[in-house]
Amino acid sequence: MERNTTSNEQQTGSPPAQPTLLDVPALAGLSGRMRVDVRDEPAATIHLDHGRIWATAPGEEAEATAVVEDRADFQRMLAGELNPVVAAIQGRLWLHGDPELAVRVIFALNAARPFAGHTVPGGG
Repeated sequence: MERNTTSNEQQTGSPPAQPTLLDVPALAGLSGRMRVDVRDEPAATIHLDHGRIWATAPGEEAEATAVVEDRADFQRMLAGELNPVVAAIQGRLWLHGDPELAVRVIFALNAARPFAGHTVPGGG
């Protein structure tokens, strides 16, 4: 997976002033927003713009929502350590809203691990 960052990440270890933008080729041509909730609490919003993604604190309306049982599950899915199908079968992941957007985003993020090594807002 090709991973390009286009943020102004600082070498001091402090968070970047702007969200980190990442390219996920599997999401090319797809745009929208998916909110991630931990149980009933909004945790983050994943933004997509033709294959470029970034995460922010929740706040905007989203076309899809992924609800996870806990923050650890959310981070494990982003790191590619927890398969979304397994999480759904175990009752630890629910997808609402636009089903195509939700499924494509959650599987692409799980496979590509674009946020590995990056702090995701609300991700704990």
